[in-house]
Amino acid sequence: MTDWLKYEWELDDREAVFQVDLQYWELLPSLAYTQLVFVSIAPRDPKASAFSRAEERRTTALQHALAEQLEDVAIFIGGIGFKNLVQFYFYTADEALIHRVSAICRAESKLQITCGHVTEPQYATYYRLLFPDDAKLQSVENAAYIKSVQHRDGDLSLVRRVRLTMAFASEEACDAFIDEIPRIGFTAGLRESVGNATHPYRVVLNGFSSLKLNDLNRCTARAIRAAIPYGGVLDHLDADFIEKH
Repeated sequence: MTDWLKYEWELDDREAVFQVDLQYWELLPSLAYTQLVFVSIAPRDPKASAFSRAEERRTTALQHALAEQLEDVAIFIGGIGFKNLVQFYFYTADEALIHRVSAICRAESKLQITCGHVTEPQYATYYRLLFPDDAKLQSVENAAYIKSVQHRDGDLSLVRRVRLTMAFASEEACDAFIDEIPRIGFTAGLRESVGNATHPYRVVLNGFSSLKLNDLNRCTARAIRAAIPYGGVLDHLDADFIEKH
């Protein structure tokens, strides 16, 4: 059984699409698959800035072939896709599996493919690179919010006021976070408490961003990561609506 999540995030200042199988969050340590095998795929033309449609199809087909042919000895944990580079990651207990992977990849002659493997006893690629923290996970909600604005024929490119409602378990934590708000580039708005909630103490952050996904991701990430030391979470996102002209 799989539990795939796809999200968009910047990596090394480049737009990237991540995919990760969430089911391995608890399973990995019990499997003892400490060998990471990685496959990097690029267009045949080294000067190409993006995959062609045909190359995209061949890349997807190779991903499926690897996952199916290696499922008896390895687990496919996810990958990262740029416009002109895709990387797939597998964990295995078999140090010699790289030879089998290389043979499968050599059968695909219309793409540039490199393979490699390293020992990863702490599963850093999965836990630190692929698995989303709260800021990365919010990018999925951000994309859905942006889509809702598009459906209302809203403009995405213009900078507008963004309101983030941050929630805390205690009044003391909320007060301490409020002192941090100017430092992270926001101003404090409405503060309130609500009953029957695990995080009843809330404060609204006022900031500015366009509704381009990377811009909004940066905005929400600043707030989410600043709230972590205080046990805070992002409860709600809203932004001024600007109609297309």
